[in-house]
Amino acid sequence: MAIKNYDPNIWEGIHTVRITIQQWEYVGHITEKVHGNCKGRDVLDFDFECEDGNLENDCNFYFHEDSDYFTADLKDENGNTLFVNGDAHDFNRMIVAVEIMDYVEE
Repeated sequence: MAIKNYDPNIWEGIHTVRITIQQWEYVGHITEKVHGNCKGRDVLDFDFECEDGNLENDCNFYFHEDSDYFTADLKDENGNTLFVNGDAHDFNRMIVAVEIMDYVEE
């Protein structure tokens, strides 16, 4: 679901950004909150290389700090799961969508 109202008058706000990762028909979503004075494309510049793993998700996404790698359980439309793991480069290659879901004044 796309954002319904992107208020141009809000300059200090919180963007809710949804990152979709996928392999074959298996999909997972990760949600990030971006605070501050930024808008549009700047908010969408997500990179697992810069992420600390403190994100909401629906795919058991987890950053293993001790080994510097990520894991997730992606699901297909029938509820079957696919376990994926890898470093930031691997997970960046799984990104198929990044979208702003909400924007509210901070």
